[in-house]
Amino acid sequence: MKKILLSFVFGLSVVSLNAQIINGDFEQAATPAFPNVATTAPGWGTGLYTMETGTPYAGMQSAKLATIYNPNVAAIIGFPSDTIPGIMQQIVSGPVVNPANLTVTFAQKRALMAGDTAVVIVAIADTMAAGQMDDVILYEVDGFFSGTGAWTMQTMSVMPIPGAVGTPNAIFIQAISSGMNPKPGSTLWLDNFTMTTSGAGIDDLTNAVNVYPNPATDVLNFQVNEEVSSIELFGMDGKLAMTSTHNAMNISALPNGIYFYTVNTVSGKILTGKVSKI
Repeated sequence: MKKILLSFVFGLSVVSLNAQIINGDFEQAATPAFPNVATTAPGWGTGLYTMETGTPYAGMQSAKLATIYNPNVAAIIGFPSDTIPGIMQQIVSGPVVNPANLTVTFAQKRALMAGDTAVVIVAIADTMAAGQMDDVILYEVDGFFSGTGAWTMQTMSVMPIPGAVGTPNAIFIQAISSGMNPKPGSTLWLDNFTMTTSGAGIDDLTNAVNVYPNPATDVLNFQVNEEVSSIELFGMDGKLAMTSTHNAMNISALPNGIYFYTVNTVSGKILTGKVSKI
């Protein structure tokens, strides 16, 4: 499970579900753990991020996740590479009501190096009893980000994992400034996290986007219930493979395999899924 990545570095922050997201606006006082590298903040615990007071989305400060090259820090925290992505995570524990209707909204700004991809992951799991290795992911959505972009509000809605069975009792929110091949200098800023499981005003994502044909050999079509601002296609390695501002893209030149798509709508929603190229 993806939360292993952060627990490998630092302890996780776990809060009660009744509290919703703690310190989602990052305005509460934070304590540096390693100067300019790691921070401990209410709700988010200790992670590889810092607080930045310059030009937040709202309020006085935002969270900054930066990918760094630092052999000394890697040795101290036991990280397997000298290139270390910025990482932060919050776990909201307790019974999850209406899990299929969970949405998380946040503001993001990014300046990513060429070929790099940042990701924000929202997942609902059954944490079971034997520790994190037996956790079952029941619902998930991955938001992939590349290039450079100004502050933008994003809304991510989880989708069920086919065949997954369990009792939803924890929500995981994780952000990482780099993908499988991290590039030093890639930076992701985050602010104003909120979430709801009420179901009010939530789209049925099963019907919100229809991707066809799937598998595809050449033209891949995206039928979406609202206006699309961009569509991005990522490979299994997390690298951006193709982008389009239209509702179709020609993938004939791409290698065969599994790809993940991110549909960004003009209203700020993120619709994700996967397709096969044959």
